[in-house]
Amino acid sequence: MLVSCHGLDMIIAIVNQKGGVGKTTIAAHLAMWLAERGGRIALIDTDEQQTASRWLSEADQHVRVITEHRADALIECGPGLSETFDFVIADGPANLAESTRALLLVADLAVIPCGATMPELESTSATVRMLRNAQAVRRSDLPTALLVLSRMKPTRYRLTRDAMEAAHALGIPVARHSIPAREAIADAPGQRTAVWHLGLHARDAADALAMLLEEIETYAQESTKRIGDPHGGAGSLPASGAKAA
Repeated sequence: MLVSCHGLDMIIAIVNQKGGVGKTTIAAHLAMWLAERGGRIALIDTDEQQTASRWLSEADQHVRVITEHRADALIECGPGLSETFDFVIADGPANLAESTRALLLVADLAVIPCGATMPELESTSATVRMLRNAQAVRRSDLPTALLVLSRMKPTRYRLTRDAMEAAHALGIPVARHSIPAREAIADAPGQRTAVWHLGLHARDAADALAMLLEEIETYAQESTKRIGDPHGGAGSLPASGAKAA
């Protein structure tokens, strides 16, 4: 189902202090997904490797890309961009705590990708703490949050079930869909395209990723509406439950 994104003026930050968990995979694909559906999209690349910038420079000319990692500049430019674009997607850095905090101070939604191993889930608690501190500073439930598990294997594996249980213990909603462990998803940045443009061999990966992106888009809109509802709040956010793809 196509969800209209015009007029939302939302900032979605993809953040986790740990690298290699799927931040750029989600950020770049979400930007391309929304742009192909008619949205006015900007992406802020805060990672010093600038993988998202190089990827999108060839993959989608309809996404405006800004490279910036300085904390003060992120706080200043984010709200201004959201007045021009339907969605501003921020690809958060690894190991740059001040930049991550800055994004959380201006974002409407924080998507927190996390590898499906116990050490990665344990390290993600530092990012969740930053999220809670940002909400306290802002004296609101913003940014709302959604945890996304990456490199997920089928639920028949004990480690997968343990990871899902540990993810829920972090205390923020967990996406029903995940980033599956698929070679096509890993190949997309090098091919400078979205996984759904890689052909028939990537169809399963594309379908799995599309379900996650649609869930993020829907969650962003529904959670923001609930925050704006005087009868809403953190307790009334959309229900979520992790699910391996």
